[in-house]
Amino acid sequence: MGLASNIQRRGGSAVYYVRLAVPKKLQSIVGKKEIWKSTGVRDPKAARLAALPILAKYRAQFEELAQRQEPTPGDLQAAVWRHYESLLDHDQRERAAMPTSAMVQQAKDRLTHEIGAGLVEWSGNPLVQLNAALDVMVMKDAPALARDRRDIKLAQLRKHLAVGETGPIEWAADDVIQRDRLLIEKGSPAYRDLCQRLQRAEIQMLERAAERDQGNWSGVPNDQAVAPADPTAGRKKAAPGESLWELYDRFEREKKASVSLDTWTQNRVIVGLFFEFIGETSHVSAITRKAVRDWKHALASWPVKAVKIKEFQGMTFRKIIEANKTIGKATISENTTNRYLSAIAGFCEWLLNNEFIDADVIRGMFLAIDKKKQKVFPYSDDQLRKIFTSPLMTRCAGDDQEHKPGDIEIRDWRYWLPWIAIHTGARLGELAQLLTADVRQLHGVWILHVTREGSRLKSTKTDGSQRVVPVHSELIKLGFLDYHAAMVARGEVQLFPDLKPDTRGFFSRTPSRFFAGYFKLIGVKTDKRHNFHSFRHGVADAFRAAGFLDEQHGVLLGHTRSTTTGRYGIMPEGPLRDRVTMIEAISYSL
Repeated sequence: MGLASNIQRRGGSAVYYVRLAVPKKLQSIVGKKEIWKSTGVRDPKAARLAALPILAKYRAQFEELAQRQEPTPGDLQAAVWRHYESLLDHDQRERAAMPTSAMVQQAKDRLTHEIGAGLVEWSGNPLVQLNAALDVMVMKDAPALARDRRDIKLAQLRKHLAVGETGPIEWAADDVIQRDRLLIEKGSPAYRDLCQRLQRAEIQMLERAAERDQGNWSGVPNDQAVAPADPTAGRKKAAPGESLWELYDRFEREKKASVSLDTWTQNRVIVGLFFEFIGETSHVSAITRKAVRDWKHALASWPVKAVKIKEFQGMTFRKIIEANKTIGKATISENTTNRYLSAIAGFCEWLLNNEFIDADVIRGMFLAIDKKKQKVFPYSDDQLRKIFTSPLMTRCAGDDQEHKPGDIEIRDWRYWLPWIAIHTGARLGELAQLLTADVRQLHGVWILHVTREGSRLKSTKTDGSQRVVPVHSELIKLGFLDYHAAMVARGEVQLFPDLKPDTRGFFSRTPSRFFAGYFKLIGVKTDKRHNFHSFRHGVADAFRAAGFLDEQHGVLLGHTRSTTTGRYGIMPEGPLRDRVTMIEAISYSL
């Protein structure tokens, strides 16, 4: 429509008006088919200039309205849940601000002092007394007054809901419509429905508040209209064969050999949490940078081992996080958050490479970790002496009493694992899974072959962790080869046959728990800074003390790239002798 046709006089008026047609699809929202707005001027040329900002204003409003959408069930559910949570959060903050009994007593003491000092007027007049003590009385009665106010409001809301009265809640409905850009006409049946949903959310909040008044903070909504938002409701759904789990299964089949079975098992649990967060029935396009970013943010509040904690059984991802605000379980570390992100990273990369998504949703999402910050420390000489002169290493009272002196010599894994650890630097899991075939001679040198070979249950941290480690002469003096020979004579496959794999196939669970408890009982473990892994740190320090660089002794600790030596345990005699020299440099003043 040209500008000239937008400028017209209305009957009986000398000024010009802007006349603007309302787009058909917006007429029910605006409530008009066209808009007339006075320019305030009588001259046609001046009217054209005055019309420009008026036209711009209305066209911008039309454009904004055109971006609005018909509300889906998911939109309504999300709005109601958001309203419920905001009210509940306000209740929690209000309670936190309530005066404590100590604060009330302080106010009483201060008032008594001020009355005695003549700073506050006091007499036998009840009105004077009331005025002086009013602040203290308000503080003292604040919780009761708040309860009474909530009770009155709850009764009013129930009455309004019963008769269809929406006036007191319309402010909230208007906010929802404006914020979420919903095509809901004020006063329409859809508008009344939204108002009633929001009223039900307030009723649920007030019922939770009443439970909190009784000390119960575990209550959840019992009205089906007030539930966590389903981010996929009314949105684009996955095509047959392309649900999130079907795509993940395709990814896993293609990449099966890239990681261990245990890693796949763990990752599926983590990926399941991510799918639940974005909506398990969502179209793959729901995996966006924003979705990953929001999940990362939520993980900062995710409890450690949440899926195994009884209080969280049956709860959704978001509900667990909400419940933990009250329960107060410790949350996962930054390293664990990165491991969770890593669990979905490969899948997201595969989706991008296979053109299921259009963006690299993982790039830049990992948390920056200070890898130089040491969290586990080596045992001191005094701690080592305490461990290796303790009853377990000499004579003890027997099973389950290894920390008590006695007449029984224990010479199974409980004895050998610490001794081997401080003379090899090997990880607990690497030692616990050793086979008798992993201890053998090579070029006349007894070696430990840390490898994945020989059993489908064996694993190493990386390909480069597979390696050949000479047996230290101190272990031979202690009788380690005699122990090995005895296991071979018995026909044992495992070097430590008493250790059995757990449900994940790991042999380290039993010894890890045992040594954590034992080291506490003998007083060398008081916090997380020391554990079995401290032996490994001690060996690294022993190599450095002997003058070896990290890149030299890295081959003995499994800090190098994968080699055929690691895979097959075969290496030339010269390099093997070099390793013997480094291993023999490990020494302790025990």
